[in-house]
Amino acid sequence: MTIISRQNSFVTTSINQALKNGIKKLKSTEVDSAILDAEVLLAFILKKDKKFLYTHPEHKPQKNRLKKFYKLIARRAKNEPVAYLTNQKEFYGLNFYVNRNVLIPRPATELLVEEALNYIKKIKAKNFTICDVGTGSGAIIISLAKNIKKSLPKQNFKFIGADISRGALNVAQKNAKANKIKINFLKSNLLKNLTDKKINILTANLPYLKNKDIKDALKHEPKQALSGGQNGAEIFKKLFRQISGLEFPPKIIILEIGDKQAKILTELAKNLLPQYQRKIKKDLCGLDRVMTLKI
Repeated sequence: MTIISRQNSFVTTSINQALKNGIKKLKSTEVDSAILDAEVLLAFILKKDKKFLYTHPEHKPQKNRLKKFYKLIARRAKNEPVAYLTNQKEFYGLNFYVNRNVLIPRPATELLVEEALNYIKKIKAKNFTICDVGTGSGAIIISLAKNIKKSLPKQNFKFIGADISRGALNVAQKNAKANKIKINFLKSNLLKNLTDKKINILTANLPYLKNKDIKDALKHEPKQALSGGQNGAEIFKKLFRQISGLEFPPKIIILEIGDKQAKILTELAKNLLPQYQRKIKKDLCGLDRVMTLKI
């Protein structure tokens, strides 16, 4: 029996009461961010900002909107991510459409974007190609392109996003169009179908979780975008082997990594890409997060 059928008064209740009902339901299922999630979902359904909820607490939403809100609350109570419920996620100051075909962009990945921009801003070449492998929603390559266009408007940059999933590429294309950025997206198993011979900078947020570490909290996100195999490094190993076979390997490779992967990936890079210098950067929590390889 749903919370709607238990309390018919929901369809005539105020914003204040709807919020209380939603928060109570989420807390009963031990959702950690119950208050924030209820606020986000109600604001989304009403097409208002959070401020509106607290400046108009006695406003009574339409019956159909309340029903939609309680349906989303019920789904959130089953640990479905808010980003999938709203099809929205902010990343690096931009808004992205997301669905179950793509991993939800995480704040930690913004460190990868910052590292890439630090290198790119020093570039003086007029023609430059940046490729994002395993692009997913396109959050990394679109964020890079958007910022580069602002800071280096006179230089000719080419942006490529590659992913093995057609569903993910559809999402990425939608996001590029919404953000008014031109990206060349292609379906490829890492670099396999890449036709551009020269990639100057390669970025990648590849699947790096060990199979045993994919918990219930992640069950709604695509396993293909999470699983790095038994040791979490299988996809990196495949990418490094592909790079080692390129006629013109990238000058700079910037990777998001798991917080316990620095050692294993450093060894892989030493063996498969010995010409690269290696650097590990920690995130704000002091955890290893980004690996940079530079010729």
